[in-house]
Amino acid sequence: MNRKKLEPNNHINPEILFDQLLQISADGMRLTDKKGRILQVNDAYCRMIDMKRSDLEGENFINVYLARDRRKILKTYENHILHKDLPAHNEGRFRLWNGRMLWFEFSNSLLEIPGSGYFVLSIIKDITPRKKAQMKLAYSENRFRLLFNHAYDAVFVIQLSEDNKLDCFIEVNRIACERYLYSQEEFRALNPYALIPEKYYETINSRLHELAKKKHALFRIENLRKDKRRIPVEISAIYFEFKKRPTVLFIARDITKRKKVELRLKNTGAQLRSLAGRLQAIREEERALIAREIHDELGQTMTVLKIQLSLLIRKIYPHDETKREPFRPILQLIDQAVDSVQQISAKLRPGILDELGLTAAIEWQTKDFQKRTGISCRCSLLKDDLRLQEEKTTAIFRIFQEALTNVARHAQAQRVSVFLRKENGELILEVTDNGRGITKEQINASRSLGILGMQERAMVFGGQVTINGVPGEGTSLKVEMPLDEQEG
Repeated sequence: MNRKKLEPNNHINPEILFDQLLQISADGMRLTDKKGRILQVNDAYCRMIDMKRSDLEGENFINVYLARDRRKILKTYENHILHKDLPAHNEGRFRLWNGRMLWFEFSNSLLEIPGSGYFVLSIIKDITPRKKAQMKLAYSENRFRLLFNHAYDAVFVIQLSEDNKLDCFIEVNRIACERYLYSQEEFRALNPYALIPEKYYETINSRLHELAKKKHALFRIENLRKDKRRIPVEISAIYFEFKKRPTVLFIARDITKRKKVELRLKNTGAQLRSLAGRLQAIREEERALIAREIHDELGQTMTVLKIQLSLLIRKIYPHDETKREPFRPILQLIDQAVDSVQQISAKLRPGILDELGLTAAIEWQTKDFQKRTGISCRCSLLKDDLRLQEEKTTAIFRIFQEALTNVARHAQAQRVSVFLRKENGELILEVTDNGRGITKEQINASRSLGILGMQERAMVFGGQVTINGVPGEGTSLKVEMPLDEQEG
């Protein structure tokens, strides 16, 4: 409490004294007696409470407040005067006479004038904007704290050093303590790199440099618990400044279960692809066997039948060509049957694929396709022989056959181009046409079993099939098949 004793002077006028103080203060000022009656106020105070000076001076200061609060405020004021313990500084929230809610900060001086009694000089500041900002900040901090400590994932706030390295923990949440087995105090004394296996240091440092530019990063590493157990985590990092220092908020999600599921799915996928490959191999073996049986047994039988029938006709009619003529259509029908047997055998398993290899088989298939459909075909193939696994050769050829089949059925094309080349350790097969162009919906349709079959054949060997279509311009199919060291 500021208590100032003034020497008696019959000529001292409180109004003159207060007028002098007004000249050095832009804040609200109010001079009241021990009963709370206002002797003088300045314009700043009047503006603050939306009242005129004429309505204030000579009246009790409690009239500026809401009626229901006046008695309590006056009683507190009189008690302070009575006990001479008026606080030098205080602040509070008040409801004014017009319903406005404001925060005031008071600087009070208790003045004792001999012969006149006690007076209170109050310098008043409207601190409502500041208090609202503080309350908003406190609310935000409380919400942050609530979310921070109730997040399902471990959360770390770590400041960075001048050389952009992890420096120290500022804050960690409850989940982090539970999962990493450190207390809050232990975390604050811990070097953040203690949670990171050494092999991830370079990853972390590169991500920190990335954060300084992009302000956010998402990546996977492993973390070390206090008991040295490793846990796979997915880190979401956000960069910001705290107390003028670069700081990062790390959200570490334990993905142990996800990794197990991913591994299980990966193993299942590998098993399914292995099974699919085995089924394809069995299917090709059966087709090759059937093709050989048809070609060797049925084809030879038909050939022998034609020879025997020709000999029989010649024996019956050795010198009469006219009588032999009715049997000519029968012989032609046998020739057609032999051709059909050869075609069926070639479709099941073209012998040229086993005898001359993939390049020759693709060239033969292209010529046969052009002959059957009338669609013009252009080939750009490898000149050198390819040394591939038998199963891989078959897979690429079957994909090529399916591609040509799709062109014939759906493309409405006039031209087809076929390219076979080696590039960056891969065998590339491209089939393009100038047809109507396949749509994304057709590519992704569940009924597109032919496309799915091509993709599955490529995946068995670690390859991929990419299909792109432009409406009205055509479709492009690209097969990328990795080559082993002994292949090429």
